[in-house]
Amino acid sequence: MTIFRVPAHVRDASKELYEPRLVSVGPYYRGRAALRAMEQHKWRYLQELLAEYPVASLAGCVRAVRGVEQHARRCYSERPGILAAAAAAEGENGELRQGDTSPGDDDFAEMLLLDGCFVLQFFIKWYRREPDKLCDVGWGLPLLLSDLLLLENQIPFFVLEALFRAVSPEASRLGLLMLIVPHFKLEHLAFCKQVLDGVVPTQAAGEIHHLLHLLYETVVPRDEAEELASSPAPSPRCESRLRRMGLRFRTAVSKRFAFVRDMPRVPGWRRLSASMTLLRKVSAWFSEALIGVKTQTEAEPPEPDGRSTAPPPPPPMVVPSVTQLREAGVRFEKAASPRHMFDVTFDAARGVLRMPRMEVDYANKAQLVNLVAFEQTTMGGGGLLSSYAALVGALVRTGRDVEHLQKRGVAENLLSGDGDAATRFFQQLGGCGSLDYGDHHFAAMFGDLSGYYHSSWRRHKARFLRDHCSSPWAVLALVVAGCAFCFALIKFGTTIYGLAHPYCHC
Repeated sequence: MTIFRVPAHVRDASKELYEPRLVSVGPYYRGRAALRAMEQHKWRYLQELLAEYPVASLAGCVRAVRGVEQHARRCYSERPGILAAAAAAEGENGELRQGDTSPGDDDFAEMLLLDGCFVLQFFIKWYRREPDKLCDVGWGLPLLLSDLLLLENQIPFFVLEALFRAVSPEASRLGLLMLIVPHFKLEHLAFCKQVLDGVVPTQAAGEIHHLLHLLYETVVPRDEAEELASSPAPSPRCESRLRRMGLRFRTAVSKRFAFVRDMPRVPGWRRLSASMTLLRKVSAWFSEALIGVKTQTEAEPPEPDGRSTAPPPPPPMVVPSVTQLREAGVRFEKAASPRHMFDVTFDAARGVLRMPRMEVDYANKAQLVNLVAFEQTTMGGGGLLSSYAALVGALVRTGRDVEHLQKRGVAENLLSGDGDAATRFFQQLGGCGSLDYGDHHFAAMFGDLSGYYHSSWRRHKARFLRDHCSSPWAVLALVVAGCAFCFALIKFGTTIYGLAHPYCHC
């Protein structure tokens, strides 16, 4: 099975994202009343396709469909009316009995023939830039393009290949890819460059399930996905132990360095002896702290291989939003030359999060959510797209987040408002996705961003810069205040010195 259905509760919440609005492809939505008008266009496209290719014939296309019909029927996870009727003609071993030609069998073959030829002729017309009364309508082409890339609105890709060979016997997979891939308008990606150069990419040399799978292979870089799938999960024991040691260190400092505040004031002649006493107490405190750490480490029962069995801390499931990260001093910048849409990096030393530019549009939203849904059927909860959807969904929660990303050139909002973009775009990208927060592509970035935000020093520093260095006038006021403080401090020092040395006139 390669063509799955979206869970019912997800589809019912956002039907406009998962259900076709103009044309049905495949058995799941065939016969729906709102889509029946396109059946006439399918027959018209079939006649035009046969007329354009002299070697093509209806009998040849029917033979091509019959040859892959059994394989295509097993590609669907559910069996609607057409599939159930066709399954009634199958024998116990899953193959058609000789001489059986049920109406359901003919309906399924007819569906594959009409839908496959419709998709082929559509891409041929689009590649040749031929006018068509269906696509020339203002709303026709966008709806049609969106419907052809829905998870539940697909036919197997090998059906398209069989029909393409039937109308053009000398054609190959590369020729079919050169018809379809330019439609994605992603010429800057390596996959499209190889296809346009006449080379079949590695990820297209294997099995391609359907058009949405082809788009997924185009968008998601294979090297990133393979690295994510092959890299083992890092062991967090060392990080956990260092984190616990740092916590104990801060707690001990807050408790045991209280004696500094309670020390009595000493005359100037005894400052050296007081400093030596302070050093001795600090040395004694460090010795006690090291002994305590060593004792607690030895008390932990080791594993057979000698490693500690202390459970690692759970990884952060979400990251702070854009507004919260700005309060901690994080700057958002548009990536200068990103390799792909997932090229998101965070420089913890400088506090800079670089992201590729993204377009906030309903068309992009439908493609992304269906790509995430497809990824869930093939890779589970650790895919690259699911990780990206979780990242941007956590970063953008309110309209203020969208507004700041627009100012920084990271996002371009084509919707009605910033709040609408936050709630109806970013928050719905991962609606059909589940994520393993302990092991996904951006897990390390989640930890870095969360740690950066929870650093009180960085938050206080960012607040100081925001309040006192946000404009030239604020900086000037800060300099004047600093000079006034220095003058006051010097005046106070000279006054005290004059009182301590009344007879000194230097």
